[in-house]
Amino acid sequence: MLLACAQALGQSKNITGTVKDDSGAPLAGVTIQIKGTTSGAVSDGEGKFKLTAPDDAVLNVTFIGYEPQEVPVAGKSELNIVLALSKKTLTDVVVVGYGSVAKRNLTSAVTTVQSKDFIQGGFNSPLQQIDGKVAGVTVSNPAAADPNRSTDVQVRGAASLNAGNSPLIVIDGMPGGDLRNVMQQDIASITVLKDAAAAAIYGSRGANGVVLVETKKGKSGRVTMTYDSYAEHDAVAAKPDILSADEYLAKNRGNDQGARTQWYNELLRKDNFGTNQFLTISGGNENSIFRLSGNFRTKQGIDIASDRHEYGYRANFQQKVLDGKLEFSGNLSQRFVKEEYTNYAAFNQAVKLNPTIPIMDPNDATKYNFLAGYDTYNPVADLLARENGADQNYSIVDLNVKLHILKNLNTEVKLARQGHEMLKREYYTSKSPESISNDRTGRARLQNEKWTDYTLEWIGNYNTKIDKHDIAVMGGYSYQEFNNQAFWAENMDFPSDGFGYNNLGAGLWNQEKGRLGMDSWKSKEKLVAFLGRVNYNFDDTYFLTASFRYEGNTKFGKDNKWGMFPSLSAAWRISNLPALKDSRIFNDLKLRASYGVTGRSGFDRYTAMFRYQQYGMYQNDQGEWISVYGPGNNFNPRLAWEKAQAYNVGLDFALLNNRLSGSLDVFDRRSKGLLDNYEVAVGAFLHTNMFVNVGTTSSKGVELTLNWEAVKSGDFSYNTSVTGSYIKSKLITWSNAEYTGNFRELQSLPSPGNPGYAYRLDPGTELGSFYGYRYAGVNDAGQIMVWKDGQIGKEAIVYSSANADRDRTYIGHGAPRYELSWGNTLNYKAFDLSLFFRGRFDYQILNLYQMYYGLQAEQGINLLKDAYGRNGHIKSSKLITDYFLENGDYFRLDNVTLGWTPKLHSKIVNNFRLYGSVRNVFTLTGYSGLDPTAIGVAGLTPGYGDLSLYPVTRTFTLGAQVTF
Repeated sequence: MLLACAQALGQSKNITGTVKDDSGAPLAGVTIQIKGTTSGAVSDGEGKFKLTAPDDAVLNVTFIGYEPQEVPVAGKSELNIVLALSKKTLTDVVVVGYGSVAKRNLTSAVTTVQSKDFIQGGFNSPLQQIDGKVAGVTVSNPAAADPNRSTDVQVRGAASLNAGNSPLIVIDGMPGGDLRNVMQQDIASITVLKDAAAAAIYGSRGANGVVLVETKKGKSGRVTMTYDSYAEHDAVAAKPDILSADEYLAKNRGNDQGARTQWYNELLRKDNFGTNQFLTISGGNENSIFRLSGNFRTKQGIDIASDRHEYGYRANFQQKVLDGKLEFSGNLSQRFVKEEYTNYAAFNQAVKLNPTIPIMDPNDATKYNFLAGYDTYNPVADLLARENGADQNYSIVDLNVKLHILKNLNTEVKLARQGHEMLKREYYTSKSPESISNDRTGRARLQNEKWTDYTLEWIGNYNTKIDKHDIAVMGGYSYQEFNNQAFWAENMDFPSDGFGYNNLGAGLWNQEKGRLGMDSWKSKEKLVAFLGRVNYNFDDTYFLTASFRYEGNTKFGKDNKWGMFPSLSAAWRISNLPALKDSRIFNDLKLRASYGVTGRSGFDRYTAMFRYQQYGMYQNDQGEWISVYGPGNNFNPRLAWEKAQAYNVGLDFALLNNRLSGSLDVFDRRSKGLLDNYEVAVGAFLHTNMFVNVGTTSSKGVELTLNWEAVKSGDFSYNTSVTGSYIKSKLITWSNAEYTGNFRELQSLPSPGNPGYAYRLDPGTELGSFYGYRYAGVNDAGQIMVWKDGQIGKEAIVYSSANADRDRTYIGHGAPRYELSWGNTLNYKAFDLSLFFRGRFDYQILNLYQMYYGLQAEQGINLLKDAYGRNGHIKSSKLITDYFLENGDYFRLDNVTLGWTPKLHSKIVNNFRLYGSVRNVFTLTGYSGLDPTAIGVAGLTPGYGDLSLYPVTRTFTLGAQVTF
């Protein structure tokens, strides 16, 4: 009443001002209200406002998604207000399958990484930005410096033999999204659904976890423009330590052919360079928002052949009509890529080739030197005397219509199309090693392949609150269709290299009778699902979530077209107990438990059906060449998805005024009905093998995440985070009453002198287990000795007299049981510094470099210096033994980034940041190979130190970000 009287007496004054966000962008639609009254104003499109208020008034400034502020007028007539993004918006809302939920109310194992927490620098895959950020998620990059190499991702260990171990990717709500169509600067967050309760809503594709990628959207306010640019360079971090030419000759490894060639160095592009130019424009008001981005990226590989050029755009919008009751939103993106591929095996050649051989022909400097022999060729010629690449086109279009029927009832329809077209092009010139060794004058091949996916989803949401009961219900329908078609054509023996692959008809090879030189195919898959979920919250203390997905897929056998995937999870907020409610230590303490059933269906289409296949071209009685067809498989009408049943118990906590937070999860996942080929009786069946559901695997583990705001004082702050996990996967059984499975041997080692298979799977054994001999030293002649029956200390025998069935045993495992990462962020005034460490422990690597190039008995090739050093006592040839099995444990400073964000007093530039980062700074390890991180640790053959190893690099990045 006093305030109203004061205004009536004329003690008020005019006030103007602007409202911006923390990046300097104006905010439209902000409510500025005089505290204690209903009077106020709303900011316009430029963030400006005007109102009349008493000198002692306080203004309440509120805007959805931002922290509210109270601003005293205190003698001012012009106000500049900056709103900070709501902490709840940043941390508490988590995207889950077909919806979102407050993080503090989660009942399952879900982890979200916001874009501000991504690892910085240039990457080939967006998932490299969360490498080590999510406990239980393994991101493996065996060739991180190859610009065209994708990333291997595994959630909570391997479990499948033939149905895939990679997670399902969902982009902006579209299942089966392709990450190659998303630039890293366009991503707002990456969420991983780890347990079955969270992933069951995706049915037969959720058993390996689900990765939800949300792209950035526009926001209300003045139109802003951001330019983000970086340049990067790769430097070789480690090279194989091989004999020099002089050492090669001194050790009598071969004849001197006159040259002094460093083959490995000849394959390296020392002046490689990459750059990324990214521009985005966004803005809008309370009813209309938009965001448009575009980029151009180039990246040269560390080798002399690989290269990548790509450019693309992404646009999204949201439009509200009918007073916000009807919403339209959508995304449109397209990306064009030109790729040039390399050959990893060329680096294998570079290690073992005689270093006195010249690159060019000594008798003709215009030709490459041709090298004859088994698995011997000129690696420089192999990479340069050919073209091997592809032109790719990725696109996504999706449209969403959402109708708010009531305040607590809405329905939404999504229509989406995802496309991918590829033209793969190859031409091997008449000077290439392939052409010369096969007496050809060139080989050309073109392949055009097209993937088109369609998605239709209709979802309804209802929520209500009755006293202390919060209930939210979601139900929906999903239809997806996946199409693939392709053709290729090939020819050889061209009159000139000038045609390349642009005149396939000019080759003579296909003119011979019986040769076709082309092929084509087409396939389709359909998926239909009905799904639903209920979330129940009682008094913010007890939580219950139940979901189901009833799904059918054309890939499955006619007797198993449909399946049910249920889940149930619950949580109890212990911190609401009277004894803890006013605790100064516990801000939040929540216990979770969940159970769910998910599936795994990454096998080939039409596997369950009776198929015919071509058995080649044959002449009939008239001498005509005809195609011959016959039954191609034993069809299986009972073929189904692999079923994974999983339990999870977790604890979420926030302590010490929310400065220390984290979660602890324990899980047990058992996968049943594993898909594999089993031997069947010929007679009852046409073929000796049949693809069936039989085996069982188990994955168990513990995951820990900790975040600590260690220092927050004045101009300085320090935050640190730790994630860790323990995971062990085993094969439980491989047989049932109908089908009996024997052990499986995996990963045959390369010739010459193939030592056999490196891995063996047997019931009761860990996935990724190495199988070989136990090393027992050497005899006086330097011959490798092994322990009889595989028992250390029993009896040492010469390896040549060992019995493979009797004396081999399990000698190690290639899947890391422990993973650890440690992130550190320091801020001082305008400077920020981040250091990210990660490591893997308790696993082994089979070092094939030491086995093949570290023994003196290997004839006719160059060797590692270790052949005359650490392995000098061994005079016999290679053998799969634990002598060549090394601990892969490592701890690495994976990324260092230093940034500078000065405060600018400019009406044009709202924000400016300059940063530099280094990836692969140093690695602490006992592994004698180039780098343990260059060895893949995902799938069924982890820890396999392949001979065809792409160079290990250290990457330097310099970037700038400017917002106008």
